[in-house]
Amino acid sequence: MTEQNSTETGAAIGTPPPRPRGKSRRFYGTSAQIRSALGFYRVMAFITGAFLLIMVAKILISGSLFGWTFWDGYELYVGGTTVEGESNAIGFYPADSLQDARSTSTMIAQAHGVAYIVYLVAGFRLWYMIRWGAARMALIISGGLVPFFSFFVERKVVGFVRRDLEANPEAASRY
Repeated sequence: MTEQNSTETGAAIGTPPPRPRGKSRRFYGTSAQIRSALGFYRVMAFITGAFLLIMVAKILISGSLFGWTFWDGYELYVGGTTVEGESNAIGFYPADSLQDARSTSTMIAQAHGVAYIVYLVAGFRLWYMIRWGAARMALIISGGLVPFFSFFVERKVVGFVRRDLEANPEAASRY
């Protein structure tokens, strides 16, 4: 008799319930997956923001932002050898006085660039799972571009995710 009732309503035995219709939301992940993506996003927002602050501090100290010069042509270099043949571990030197040395400004900028790309992937993953609009993605993208902004954006995104998960507990995918 149960089989007959389920067949009459059009639902076969063992099939999942129908998807919600109307105003109800659907996420592209379970609550656990979304919380995991949020955790990864938070870590990357902190790392990206820290590298950005270090990079801006280095630019301000070296004076290359407004044309100020504190150490006329000197830069902090790691490794390499001087033209006199002395090895350098780390130190301030003019650019043309070292061979095979790495500028700390370049290393910091490269580290921030790599961290920002991973931050974008983490933000896109979170944005996709919760199915937000373009404005929230633009907010996430801007978080790694403006000094201190990634920390504010991270707090805002955490609030958005928590509110969405609490307001729509049935929206998470069921596997």
